[in-house]
Amino acid sequence: MTADPIVALESLGYTDREAAFLYLVAVHSGYFLRRQFDYFTDRNKGSIVMRFIEKARDAGHIESLDYKQGWYVYHLCSRSIYRLAGNPESQLRRRKGDAQVRARLMALDYVLENDDDHYLESDAERVRFFAGDRRIAPELFTDSDGSLHPLLASFPISLNDRTRPLQSSVRFAFIDEGLLTIEKFLRFLSIADPLLRAVGSFEVVYASVSASHFEAAKAAFWNRFSVAPPRSPRLFDDDVREVAAQPRIALQSRFTTLLLGYSYPILQRSEVRGSARVRV
Repeated sequence: MTADPIVALESLGYTDREAAFLYLVAVHSGYFLRRQFDYFTDRNKGSIVMRFIEKARDAGHIESLDYKQGWYVYHLCSRSIYRLAGNPESQLRRRKGDAQVRARLMALDYVLENDDDHYLESDAERVRFFAGDRRIAPELFTDSDGSLHPLLASFPISLNDRTRPLQSSVRFAFIDEGLLTIEKFLRFLSIADPLLRAVGSFEVVYASVSASHFEAAKAAFWNRFSVAPPRSPRLFDDDVREVAAQPRIALQSRFTTLLLGYSYPILQRSEVRGSARVRV
């Protein structure tokens, strides 16, 4: 029987909520902000988060990165934490560049706000799910060495319905940390295309701190996965269309934009808080 990673992390002196938060960070981001711990624990800023940070820092589990102007980013750098979380060789242990750090912080916000989803948390779990559970040929989503393609490993992937994993629609997030163009998104679509078509029912969520690329991203998505726009307006901020991918096979594809209204290091400090799904 596999040991519970939360219980294992508690054995290091953390409370159950602290251990659960560390597990999320170890799996999804490697980096976090104080406000993200507050959000997860549903507490206001204060002594609780500072005690947690001091405990983790004194234990050598995290390091503080000073981004100036009052910005501190905390990097989960301890191999022992990643080992207890199930991935001792995680690349998240290593220092990243500013853009990658911001992308990891955004990914954590995405996961925190969409905690009802069931996430495929590791490369191994994703390969097992797509190849084993969904019986999709591994060459559609792995590199020549058999490892999950980096662009499919970089962003959150989740199931909408955790009770029916074999039938559930699969949600693929793309994090735009402040890109100048949509070229990276186009590469993502190109790499993900065979897997998305094999999955059949899927959603791509384009998450960004700015809506500037939403129109172009939407056009690129539907240019690849649709032959005609929907005929009737929808009440929500996403588009769903039945698309014929090949004879007798229909894709149920959805494209959603998510405007992350949080502040991050290196971005404008006047940003609004909270997130909003935006119709484009």
